[in-house]
Amino acid sequence: MTAMLRRLPMFLWLVLVWLLLWGSVDIGLVVLGVLVAVGVLALYPVRPVCSGLRPRPIALLRLAGYLVADLVTSAVKVGWQVLRHGRAVRGAVIAVPVLSDVDWLVAAAANLLSLGPGKSVVQLDRKGRVFYVYALNPGDPARVRDDVLHLQRRVLRAFGASEEDPL
Repeated sequence: MTAMLRRLPMFLWLVLVWLLLWGSVDIGLVVLGVLVAVGVLALYPVRPVCSGLRPRPIALLRLAGYLVADLVTSAVKVGWQVLRHGRAVRGAVIAVPVLSDVDWLVAAAANLLSLGPGKSVVQLDRKGRVFYVYALNPGDPARVRDDVLHLQRRVLRAFGASEEDPL
């Protein structure tokens, strides 16, 4: 019984996605969605994931505020560079150390970094623990490196376990 209850959110999510894909709701689509969800869960059982996720609300709010501010300032900077230099805008690839060994924390940091304009993770060297970050008109590479390290620390504060916190 508890196994079924643990799978209920996934079941409901699959039915919801089915209905969203069809773009309407009627009894036939709901029944078909239920059958598809049961079939998917029976054919592809999903084991529970223990991620060690410990969200810290205050740090999470700070991360969200930082991301919004970074999105706005990055968009303005990129827009200004394009208007000012046109196609002559330069970029650089900068190596930045990865602060965590936890895959989902590294992925979260890489995705959040690539979210805004102006910077993007182009490669991740897991063995060497290095992000290779493309930065549009970087100016001082040390500043870009510090920005990326700062974002990683914010992600670790917001989501990481205490042993992951590099502070």
